[in-house]
Amino acid sequence: MENNYSKGMVAGYYRLSVEDGSLEMESSSISSQRLLVKKYIASHKEFEGYGFCEFYDDGYSGTTMDRPGIQKLLAGIKDNKIQCVIVKDISRFSRDYIELGTYMEQVFPFMQVRFIAITDNYDSNNYPGSASVGMDIAFKSLLSDFYCKDVSDKVKSSLKVRKKQGKYATGSVPFGYMKNKDNPQELLIVQEEAEVIKRIFSLSLNGNNLTEICKILNDGGVKTPLEYKNARKKQDRKELMQGHKYWQPAVVRTILTNETYTGSMVYNKSERAGVGQKKKILKPRSEWKVFPGHHAAVIDRETFDKIQEKFFHRKEKGRIPFSYPLKGKVYCAYCNRCLGAAKLSGGRLSLYCANRKLKSGSQCIQEYIRNEWLESVVLKEIQLQLERLGVWDIIIKESKTGYKGIKAKEKTLLEKLEQDEGKFMQEKADNLEKYHKGLITKEELLERRDIITRQIEEIKTQKKELEEKICHSMEELQDKEKKQKEYSKWSAYYGFDVLSREMAEAFISKVVIDNQKNISIFWTFSRE
Repeated sequence: MENNYSKGMVAGYYRLSVEDGSLEMESSSISSQRLLVKKYIASHKEFEGYGFCEFYDDGYSGTTMDRPGIQKLLAGIKDNKIQCVIVKDISRFSRDYIELGTYMEQVFPFMQVRFIAITDNYDSNNYPGSASVGMDIAFKSLLSDFYCKDVSDKVKSSLKVRKKQGKYATGSVPFGYMKNKDNPQELLIVQEEAEVIKRIFSLSLNGNNLTEICKILNDGGVKTPLEYKNARKKQDRKELMQGHKYWQPAVVRTILTNETYTGSMVYNKSERAGVGQKKKILKPRSEWKVFPGHHAAVIDRETFDKIQEKFFHRKEKGRIPFSYPLKGKVYCAYCNRCLGAAKLSGGRLSLYCANRKLKSGSQCIQEYIRNEWLESVVLKEIQLQLERLGVWDIIIKESKTGYKGIKAKEKTLLEKLEQDEGKFMQEKADNLEKYHKGLITKEELLERRDIITRQIEEIKTQKKELEEKICHSMEELQDKEKKQKEYSKWSAYYGFDVLSREMAEAFISKVVIDNQKNISIFWTFSRE
């Protein structure tokens, strides 16, 4: 649903993890959680007139806060748009005992956010000024944390047993293979893709390096692994809608070093950094587990071993990493790839598009771009923006002066209108008194009352227009002051004559350059 924030916003949060889904319990579904939260709000009159918004995460573990729904909720809290959060139970918000304690005992109290867990009978309003959430709640959250770790360990153990038995228990399938529909633990060769793999190995044996292999494949119009996968599964992958599709050296290297193509199943190559985390840590090759003869081979062992000598039996070149202000911010105008950097003769840093050598006739940037020149151009543009942003100081001063003048003028007019309104009200009362004394007839009373009523209504209309004008002027001034406050963080960079990484991060979102060295700069702020 679309969330419209307002003062006094109440937020409902719902989460359904993969484990919950496998249990097929209706009580854990998103819809049932939403119904429970809404029913709770409807039964408590204290929430009447409050705004309502809701967030949810479907298929996400509660052991991590890296969930899109929860991040949007926390952003609303950070912006002081949400004053109350309601969940079905505490485990919906988080299953991490330490993380949960941080939010319940520190973040929420500091932000003055009320937290309610319905089925746990927890309401932070019942613990005013207390850092303790109660032994029962703390114990329950601790058990929830232990439960997740226990489930994680059991899943890992189950997968290890299945892999030791020679069963293919890995989610992803390497390029060139597909799972048998009748037996998902068996791998079958995809002949068209296997021919591409054989060609890559053949090209490598003939002495072609990774870049040369990519160029041959791209010039021949050979589809990339992602394109083959998309065609086989009939999916419209977002990655395929982003312009040029080139074979990349890293992809070719992965294929040439993948032992799966010899018919062996390789596992225990990596492990997750922690429960619920996406990051994986690659283990040493000596710790990898290999199950030979698991499936049909695409490449024979002798050919594979010859290729490995290229990658694992030669001395690695020691590369010293270097940094520069625009690192990761400069892109090719043709393929939208981030430009790489290299130090050429004389030690000067130059930028280049790696895709330029991957296909004949490529439109990508062909020449090296001198980083020193590019930085000077970007710096000048930043200096121009600083001059433009500096004008806001003058604009604010003028706006404040103008607002004070408008307010003083309109205030005088308002006072006059209020005086006129008072006179008409007094005249209305005097006419009524004259009527009771017999000095004027009823018809004269009604006629004068109608005239005075119209005059009073006209005055009220004028007063409303003046008040709205003052309010509008105040809102305009506040908007300008807000923008000035936003821009003030860049004032520290006035007078800088050298581009720094900090400055680039503050101002530059992206720089796009073409073969004619035309530059487009995308700023981190609005230029309106």
